[in-house]
Amino acid sequence: MRPFRDIDLRESLENIKMKMMAKIDLFSNEEIMANDLELLADNIYEEFYIQPVLIDDEEFSKRSIVQEKIHKRIEPFLRDIYNKEYVDVDGVMMTSYYPYVGETDLFKCRASTFSCSGYPEISISQDYISLQYAHSLQDAGKLGVKEETIKTLEQNIERIRIGIGYVNSDVSAFNKDLRATALKYLIEKRKKVEAFFSVAAMFEVPVKRNEYSEKHIPLKRNITPITHTYDRQESYCITDSDYRDVLDAIKHTGSTYERTPSSYKAMQEEDLRNTLLATLNATYKGYAAGEAFRNHGKTDICIELENRAAFVAECKMWNGQNEVEAALQQLDSYLTWRDCKTALIYFVRRKDFLKTLTNAEAALRAISTMRQVQVADKNEFTCCMVSKSNLGQIVQVRVMLFNMNC
Repeated sequence: MRPFRDIDLRESLENIKMKMMAKIDLFSNEEIMANDLELLADNIYEEFYIQPVLIDDEEFSKRSIVQEKIHKRIEPFLRDIYNKEYVDVDGVMMTSYYPYVGETDLFKCRASTFSCSGYPEISISQDYISLQYAHSLQDAGKLGVKEETIKTLEQNIERIRIGIGYVNSDVSAFNKDLRATALKYLIEKRKKVEAFFSVAAMFEVPVKRNEYSEKHIPLKRNITPITHTYDRQESYCITDSDYRDVLDAIKHTGSTYERTPSSYKAMQEEDLRNTLLATLNATYKGYAAGEAFRNHGKTDICIELENRAAFVAECKMWNGQNEVEAALQQLDSYLTWRDCKTALIYFVRRKDFLKTLTNAEAALRAISTMRQVQVADKNEFTCCMVSKSNLGQIVQVRVMLFNMNC
């Protein structure tokens, strides 16, 4: 086939954009309101992202030469005699294979920039592109034919690389804007849904909820499941300001541990947690509880308002970075759909505290459900992760490590 000519890439990308918007339009009002729009935008990006093509070096182990009949061009002054332009003769066909990754159809696309002189003919399979060169048996053994063939091969594969580079440039620009475009459209849709809910409430009309279908369509790529229902009751989560105050109280107590570690040397995890509870209860007037039953277990620290969790935290002795993901999963299992502001607190009794901080950050960044890890302080990390217990929920987690070594 002749590459880079059959499909107008600009038109194709515009069609994909329209399909993306149609996909967003299929989200129900419940799904738009119940899920974090950033998560929905991530899913749309994963589904409609186009993988650019990367062509690797030739795989020499697959290079082949076979004997077969080939077409040989007849000299112009003999064409009238034979009444044809080509004649079949015994020859050899050499085929070179180049592995590639990316979307196969991109080889068919004409980019906004392209070569007017065209491109060499190639064959395409799922994993390889191949180029072929034919010589008659008489010509194949001539001096310099090998060198000339290899030179032509190198020139042609370079032309193909340049052509796919033009295509990749257009595709990369599309991918770069894809998520932002999806998020903008999702925000516009949520505003319309919120307006609808407001009108329905004004006329005291109950909004009909769609049931979650039992059929699940298999998802391609790394797409996070979303929740399909939305509870419009008032939630009682603490404000961002109160969340910061809780974290500051924990940090203040943790700093006391670090200044006088010998005073807490004999204390174990439960004792240290109780000192944190005492500090929090002084601020939140007895709302802070320890070993409170939450969802699928008992969490170490829980601040509740009218029996709805506002803040949940888990305390751990540091036993290595391999246990960080399990600790976050444990914390997640305690959360209801209303709980989105949490903390994971580590008491560290290791000599090399700075190395522990480095290991902790590496462990956090390696977790597949983690969407953001920022260093809030030398011993604190602000994280956002996707909840597995409550599909579609983004959970804020402050991971705090306190040096208890003395």
